[in-house]
Amino acid sequence: MVNLDDLIKANRDNHYKLLALIGDSPAKANKIIEYLQDNGWEVYDVEKVALELVEEIPEGKVHLRIGNKLKSWVNTLGEKIVLTNTNILYSPELNQINPIGAFRYLMRGNKQAVLFLDARLRENKAIYSNPGRDDYCEMDLAEVIYEKIDNVIVRGDN
Repeated sequence: MVNLDDLIKANRDNHYKLLALIGDSPAKANKIIEYLQDNGWEVYDVEKVALELVEEIPEGKVHLRIGNKLKSWVNTLGEKIVLTNTNILYSPELNQINPIGAFRYLMRGNKQAVLFLDARLRENKAIYSNPGRDDYCEMDLAEVIYEKIDNVIVRGDN
């Protein structure tokens, strides 16, 4: 088990300040999100944002422009952000964007993020979906701080 505060500190000291919490555990995610909000973090639903950004892009150009739209959006945010519901980025309609790759580079300097990733963890890779499916994605986690969400404890956990 790893304390969330320790992960945040390690993340703050990393070049890419993107902490990826891997797995599907809504109750645990809600507890972590509540703790982060209580400590000044801003929470963003990536699915909601992506759908709003897609509306601004001409039909047929989404897969070409969505990456730049996401980058521009992130640049308008504060320094401590939480990114939830990232599964939409894997869709073929959005050019199967790798959430780690999309946000890692943007989290440098003073900006840091906690990214919830609905995936399986295998060594230093996050695996989304299954091989052969349109939304299958393997994400290298070597340059970011990551942990399986079930292994994270929040202050006050027993």
